[in-house]
Amino acid sequence: MQSANVIQRQPSSEIVQLQKSQVLEASAIAARAFENDPAFTYMISDDREFRLQSLAWLTGNMLDYAIRYGHVYTTPDLEGIAAWLPPGKSASSPLQQIKMAWELQMYALPTKVRLNRLGQCLKLVSSVEHAHQQDMGDFPMGRQGQRPHWYLALMLVNPSSQGKGIGSQLLQPVLQRASDEGMVCYLSTCTEQAVRFYQKNGFEVMQTQKVAPDAPPFWTMKRNPLNPQ
Repeated sequence: MQSANVIQRQPSSEIVQLQKSQVLEASAIAARAFENDPAFTYMISDDREFRLQSLAWLTGNMLDYAIRYGHVYTTPDLEGIAAWLPPGKSASSPLQQIKMAWELQMYALPTKVRLNRLGQCLKLVSSVEHAHQQDMGDFPMGRQGQRPHWYLALMLVNPSSQGKGIGSQLLQPVLQRASDEGMVCYLSTCTEQAVRFYQKNGFEVMQTQKVAPDAPPFWTMKRNPLNPQ
């Protein structure tokens, strides 16, 4: 789940691939970007320093996982990050989900969210993934699994670089490729501001859910290819 306060304006930055050597710095930027995100404030301790450390760990693990597939985009100055998982790599089966959870080191999660938040963290994460399976599970020809799609695993703009159109620019490499391939793009988010941003970039809301009275709502969103095959 991702998306931290991105605003669309005229883009001006060069888009490059994030390098593995940049993951540590990128995860620190991501922690600051997500510090007040409603999903993470719900799932992680109220202690600010603890939450920043946990967010750096979580986002660092996700970047390490996504970077192997070659679609983690940034700018030369790390003004923002868009980490995509290509079709077939977003845990479309129970076995894949277990493998992905292990590689993301989710076994260490109880030490990263505080025990009193673990239950609500797991409930929100599982609900988001269940909605993902519902939205993308109608594989053609009656086969098991999900329809092939690009999954936006992490999206953020450095708080010091917001308002420059960087968020929209970071999305373009995969949005264009997905349209050329006739593929759907998919994501989830927990802020209305992000919903509006993604709508401006061609996404439509699939589901809106709230797992508990004190939980933030989350939205799942899909973008159909502009040039369907």
